[in-house]
Amino acid sequence: MSRTQPPGGPVSQLEATEAALCAIIPADQIETQYDMEQGPGGAWSIEPASEIELVELLRWANAKHAVVYTRRARRGDAAACGLRPRLYLRSRRMKRIVDIDIVSGTVTVQTGISMAELQRELEERGFSMGFPARPWRQEPLGAVLSAALDSHWGPRYGAMEEQVVALGVVLPDGTVAHSRAAPRKAVGPDFDRLFLGSRGRFGIVFQATLRLFAHTARSASTHGAPSLAAALSAARRVFELGADLRAVEILTAAPDRTWGRKRLGLSETLPVLLLVEPQGSPAGDAAELVEICINRTLTPLTAPAGWNVHEGLLPPPRAWTSPVVPASWRELVRLAEALGSDVPAGLWIVRMSRHGGHLSLADGVDGPAADTVRAFIEARQAELAVGRDLSKSLEADLKRRLDPKGILNPVSR
Repeated sequence: MSRTQPPGGPVSQLEATEAALCAIIPADQIETQYDMEQGPGGAWSIEPASEIELVELLRWANAKHAVVYTRRARRGDAAACGLRPRLYLRSRRMKRIVDIDIVSGTVTVQTGISMAELQRELEERGFSMGFPARPWRQEPLGAVLSAALDSHWGPRYGAMEEQVVALGVVLPDGTVAHSRAAPRKAVGPDFDRLFLGSRGRFGIVFQATLRLFAHTARSASTHGAPSLAAALSAARRVFELGADLRAVEILTAAPDRTWGRKRLGLSETLPVLLLVEPQGSPAGDAAELVEICINRTLTPLTAPAGWNVHEGLLPPPRAWTSPVVPASWRELVRLAEALGSDVPAGLWIVRMSRHGGHLSLADGVDGPAADTVRAFIEARQAELAVGRDLSKSLEADLKRRLDPKGILNPVSR
């Protein structure tokens, strides 16, 4: 850890803070942050390697009224935190597979492991995760859980209960809490729902127990549709027949991804992509239902080997800032009827299920079709406003109770 005097701030205070941190975390796991505003309180990037180090770090932060972020530094953090020290946690040292329980069909793992690395480790043992294969594969498991990225990108508070059996969490005051790996109805309120998708505001998920599946080849089939209505109709038939699916999405290429559209085989007559990832073997029952319900009505497309469909058609999920709204099948069909054959670029419907899906439209898309979709999104936002305001109030109250000092991931004002 560098001892170079940073610009601004009392050196004695910074050195005292560094010494205190080194008493908790080895010095080679601490790095002074100079790439952003240092601030009078100082800023450090820290890599805990165990639950104990993480707990001690949170307890120290409470005693010293420090701020702990589970994200990278941003401009404005120093001004927002003032004299408070800032700690930016990195999870890459916490990536151990704790246990694989073949009888229960679960794996318990530290959340610093990347999704790709976890999948490789499981495949070597003949298993697989239940999560859909997505471009966030280089993200650590903790980021996927805390940001609700189970469908590549999704609403702020998503749901992953089908795949997450239990969590280990360090609360803002340093208390460790574990949910029980048991049927939900046997353990009372769903503890995990507080932390899945909460962006690390209520606690740091350091360990997770996930469901295991027998490893089979994973493939996502892609199909071109002439309209949104045609894509919705084909997808709904698969759900109605009870196909076991990992993921279903409908998307159109963003304005700056015309190269990706051509490479995949989309065209003016086939502007809409339906992506389906069956659960289990590509030759299994789900794949057969896809063949019956989709390939006979839409045009099968073949992506180039090793090419990522999402990266070729849409902006990266981390850069996606457009509103996202849930919509039922009836509402989606109504939108499709209003659009007719005119579908805007950058349309994305994810988390599709028997109930509907979540709809969004990329920034920078113009035209009558885009206006129709945005009007639909705005109308849904207005309908959801009352519930959203109540949800924000409950979240703020929960944050005050769990983190009265504003230690963990405070919201910038």
